[in-house]
Amino acid sequence: MESFKQLKENDILFIDTSHVSKTGSDVNYIFFDILPNLNSGVLIHFHDIFYPFEYPKKKILDGHAFNECYILRAFLQYNTRFKIILFNTFLEHYYEDWFRQNMPLCLRNKGGSIWLRKV
Repeated sequence: MESFKQLKENDILFIDTSHVSKTGSDVNYIFFDILPNLNSGVLIHFHDIFYPFEYPKKKILDGHAFNECYILRAFLQYNTRFKIILFNTFLEHYYEDWFRQNMPLCLRNKGGSIWLRKV
C-alpha cells in the first residue's frame, strides 16, 4: 500500500486486472483499498473498460464473466472524488464519423480503456 500512497499529482497508475470482483479479488482490493488512498491529482488508467460500461458481445460469447466495469460504474456514479478524463470507446461511439475520416485505423481494433483523475 505504501507504494500507492507515494504516487503524486500527474503520476499514472495503470490498472489491468482479472476483471472480476469476488471474494479476495484484485478488483476488490483496488476499489476498496487502493483508490480511496491515492493522493489528489493521480491519473488512473483502467484497461478493458468499454462504453457504455458494458462488455463487447464477443467477450461474453467467448465465456468471459467479467464484472469490473459494473463495479467501476457504481464507484463513479455518485463519487465526486474521481473525474473521467478520457473514455476512448465513448469517443469512438459518438464521433465515429470523425474517426473514420481522420483516424480510420483506430476503428479497426476498438480497445477499451478509461482515464480518471483523483481530485
